Amino acid sequence: MQRIEEVIVTEYLEQNGFLVRLLRKSRPQSKKTLDDGLDLYVRNMVFREGAREPNFLLFSSELRYLESAIVCVRGWFGEKAALASMTGGAEILKYLESNVFKKVEKWFEYDPAVSFGTQNPPKKILVAPVFPTQEPHRSQCVEQLKDKGVDGIVSFKSMVLDLIDRVDTKQVYDKSDLLQLLRMLKTFDLVKDSQMNFLG
Repeated sequence: MQRIEEVIVTEYLEQNGFLVRLLRKSRPQSKKTLDDGLDLYVRNMVFREGAREPNFLLFSSELRYLESAIVCVRGWFGEKAALASMTGGAEILKYLESNVFKKVEKWFEYDPAVSFGTQNPPKKILVAPVFPTQEPHRSQCVEQLKDKGVDGIVSFKSMVLDLIDRVDTKQVYDKSDLLQLLRMLKTFDLVKDSQMNFLG
């Protein structure tokens, strides 16, 4: 059974024009833990050569500039439920320093013999539940992740908001339980488009 984070990330990337496949790693999968997480290889089917590099903080508007990527989805938000409620940049940075920065290089290891069929190697994108919004903590996180070889970060919050915005309450989504659930929630005004949230 797919974990919810896999469903959200896959649906989000597919809705934004990517082909998504599970990236098999050479390490044994017998004792799977939250730290093993999920690794996806994604390829942008609407990518145009000569486009600029995407920004480090990835939102839907930036994905068009991403040709291909290894997307690392980790359960580092599942170990401590309090992480999702962290709002202070210093608090988030402290958690990242002690639990993420030490592991992130290992998370992106893959078999160098694997050919991805693109001229440029895939970018390394980390999916994060939260990210500092205040300076200087935001810039410190970006710099430390770049030092570890990470090319970009995308948050679960932005993915879910994007999916909510894309759902049309008049359309039935037979092939996606997630989109069908979001459609139902929007139909009964339990969730609203992010634009409406900003206005309200």
